[in-house]
Amino acid sequence: MASISKRLTAAGEARYDVRYRAGGRAVEEAFKRRQDADNRVRQIEAERLTGPIADPRRGRERLTDFADRWLETRLVKGKPLAPTTKQGYVWLLGRNIETTIGEYELARITPSVVRDWYAKVTVTAGRDQAAKSYRLLRAILNTAVDDELIGRNPRRIRGGGSERADERPMIDAALVFKLADSINARLRALVLLAGFVGLRTGELLGLRRCDLDLENARLTVLVQAQQVVGQGRVVTGPKSEAGQRTVSLPKVVIEALEKHLANYGQPGEAGVLFRGPRGEPITRALLSKEWQAARMAAGAPEGLRIHDLRHHAATLTARMPGITTKELMARIGHASPRAALIYQHATEQRDREIAAYLDEAIPEP
Repeated sequence: MASISKRLTAAGEARYDVRYRAGGRAVEEAFKRRQDADNRVRQIEAERLTGPIADPRRGRERLTDFADRWLETRLVKGKPLAPTTKQGYVWLLGRNIETTIGEYELARITPSVVRDWYAKVTVTAGRDQAAKSYRLLRAILNTAVDDELIGRNPRRIRGGGSERADERPMIDAALVFKLADSINARLRALVLLAGFVGLRTGELLGLRRCDLDLENARLTVLVQAQQVVGQGRVVTGPKSEAGQRTVSLPKVVIEALEKHLANYGQPGEAGVLFRGPRGEPITRALLSKEWQAARMAAGAPEGLRIHDLRHHAATLTARMPGITTKELMARIGHASPRAALIYQHATEQRDREIAAYLDEAIPEP
């Protein structure tokens, strides 16, 4: 409970001291007017109803300084941030947060400050980038609440962290084969793996000979490879624990991999499967360049990404009669059922479209 006591300064002026406890420590704030002291007490009691009271003196750290410490100490499921995730956060902080509200003290970041910031970032960087930046700011300020530097998280924009992704182009198996035949021969197996098995791009770049068991028609995903600024090629575990998985391979992929092993790939069990023109592990940038050339040669839709091949594989798998959400999650390496349910829903929608077509195509008896 906050209390107010009156005292006189050496000059005989009245002062009103508000005393309360925050973060396990005694806090005292002085006001010249009784009204201001009463308002502060009401604010403290209101904050007490929603959570622990934060010591205002501890919220004087700048957002920029706190964010830098947050990046270095942030743990996700007990592990430090993945290099590419950290790289993305650093970029968002520098582009959209530190240059705008980075100099604010934590305690001075109010809901109105967040709303103004969000509106400006939406205009200057776009809706999707604003959503990513908002989620990052929310996570940083949540930690500030946990550390009792601020009483509540000031981010309160409904739907502020939601991205509105563009509808991705739908492709069929015929186009996957056409893309595989259009790309450089040393990457043909990569396209088929992505299009029919559904590996992520980083997982494809990290594949080694020892990850393949073609005799038993299996592939094991244990690592992923990413390009990190200042570090070059970095090999880490998959995106999530569910990303480590063993999947069975269809015959068309096995045949492509057998030909690939006979002609390409680094030697030795630990040899990287997909290489660049000089024998080095292929980078994401070079793969993107090769992909764009293949996309144009195959007449594929503009904007089609390598990752869209993974969507095709997942949707194709979801069409298997009787497949469960758990089985689909295991196959595509998702820890959450959300994505698997999206693919299953897409398949159900397609089935309804097919049924509607058949209703029109089949003549009445």
